[in-house]
Amino acid sequence: MPGFRAEEQMTLLRFVILFLPPFWLIAHCPFWKMCWRWRLLLAFALLLISQCHAIDALLFKSLAGPDMPAWLLLPQLWLYTALLLLFGLVLCQDLFWLTRWLWRIWRSRRKPPAFSPERRAFLRHCTSTALSSATAPTLALGLSAYGLSQGIAVPRLHEMTLFSPDLPPGLDGFKIAHLTDIHLGPLTSLDWARQTVARTNAAKPDLICLTGDLTDGRPDFQIAGGGTRLEAIREFARLSARLGVFACTGNHEYYSDYPGWMRLYAENGIRVLHNAGEVLEHHGAQVALVGMDDRTGKRFGFDVQADRKQLLAGLPGRKEKAFRILMDHRPDTAFTSAAAGADLQLSGHTHGGQCFGMDLLVAHFNHNLVRGWYRVSGMPLYVSNGVGLWPGYPMRLGIPAEIALITLKRGPATGMPEAEEARV
Repeated sequence: MPGFRAEEQMTLLRFVILFLPPFWLIAHCPFWKMCWRWRLLLAFALLLISQCHAIDALLFKSLAGPDMPAWLLLPQLWLYTALLLLFGLVLCQDLFWLTRWLWRIWRSRRKPPAFSPERRAFLRHCTSTALSSATAPTLALGLSAYGLSQGIAVPRLHEMTLFSPDLPPGLDGFKIAHLTDIHLGPLTSLDWARQTVARTNAAKPDLICLTGDLTDGRPDFQIAGGGTRLEAIREFARLSARLGVFACTGNHEYYSDYPGWMRLYAENGIRVLHNAGEVLEHHGAQVALVGMDDRTGKRFGFDVQADRKQLLAGLPGRKEKAFRILMDHRPDTAFTSAAAGADLQLSGHTHGGQCFGMDLLVAHFNHNLVRGWYRVSGMPLYVSNGVGLWPGYPMRLGIPAEIALITLKRGPATGMPEAEEARV
């Protein structure tokens, strides 16, 4: 597709291949009791809704963060997410009836049926018609609206304590604000940015870590309620911590105007560590902070390869009474980080799974590292739910956005589950 990078071409192709068959099945489902003309119109409408990302990318300059008004994007996403939920509900209903049918066959071999076949067929027809004509679509639309409202809500402050037996005494009580997956884009407003920054600063962190996917689209693209993404990132220049604000890149950093955004981050007080480390002093102790570039940069011609073991070897460690914090957008790198000698890894990328049920699929593709605390080969890993969401699927159900506030305390390490082994 001319005008799109390879990454966006592949993403558009995935939308066409993966989502067209389910909607075709819904449109031809026997639940829809209507004439063929209405069925054809419904199939066409579902096709348009299912391809809203491809349409927006063609008409509004970007797939990751289109330059379009929120009042137009939100109804599109409401219908799109409702369609996905409707397909899931219809699929569950089909599985229920299939299981029930198999159960009836098995029972019929053991004893005669309690009801006549005609009565069973009548009850099944009434139930399926009621579910398909009213309940399932209404439930899908309602859940979609609620999920979207939660997806664009101001993130909560999630306070946690990490105990470490080897923590230098000077870092006892050290506070880290971890923000990730902000995704400044068409659904971001200046008010949302101001409230997010205010909640972060009110916690009075000693260090602020931003672990990638801060922005979508170009700086001059519009945001919700008026203004541009440049104005939104300037609101994040108000983030304040005694030791500073540091970041690493995520995959979305490379999709739109990477050099321009890197320059703007620096101008607004956000120091991006590109496979580099920084030694910070705090009450006579040291924090060795490392930021890793996301591997997506390699697809766009950027040199993002680095040996994190060699990188950490050049920084002070436990012998020098330093605590090593590694920022990496993707949690699946934690196994390599633990082997390299990191004391803590902060990651995002998964958005916490966004919705109950969908988090199982997200976990499958991220070595079961989806949200919360894990211990990987003795190293603590925290995977944040994220501050915002990519505008392509900004829905949360049961997994709220968060500003993670981690307080380091000296003491026995407890309360973190073991991470499962990486899958090949």
